[in-house]
Amino acid sequence: MLRSNIDVGKGLNGATGHITEILWPCFRRSQMYETDIQSVRVDFANEGIHIIHPKSVQFPAKFSYGSTERRMLQTILSWAFTIHKMQGSIVDYAVIYLGQKLFVTGQDYVALSRVKSLGGLQIEELDCAKFNDKKPCNTEALMEMNRMRNRVITYD
Repeated sequence: MLRSNIDVGKGLNGATGHITEILWPCFRRSQMYETDIQSVRVDFANEGIHIIHPKSVQFPAKFSYGSTERRMLQTILSWAFTIHKMQGSIVDYAVIYLGQKLFVTGQDYVALSRVKSLGGLQIEELDCAKFNDKKPCNTEALMEMNRMRNRVITYD
């Protein structure tokens, strides 16, 4: 997953993908130089394959000993996602928590609607009270849906 916004226009705003190639010409483990890690190729599925280059950040060193530079690839391993992060995504497989710790109305729907098929779905800690509650959904949203269904449309 990208840790920074590289190109928002191309959908590379915290996007997730698979690293397909690491360009590392000098396989050294000791001192790393500017040319050691050139880039990585990442397949972002719908957004395509992009080359991610290292980014340098300078910041003041401790006790005013000049400045320090940190050079790193703006990627991080991502083994899990929050429901909020998954909005707008579709996945083949998911393990979804539907227990007591769900705290926002509609989180269960968002989580379940991200998986392509039931075969790719695994539910952890199902709290049936969330589904049998007197207010299982956002009542304001239901009222708006009913209002829109009952609205009479006239064509001139």
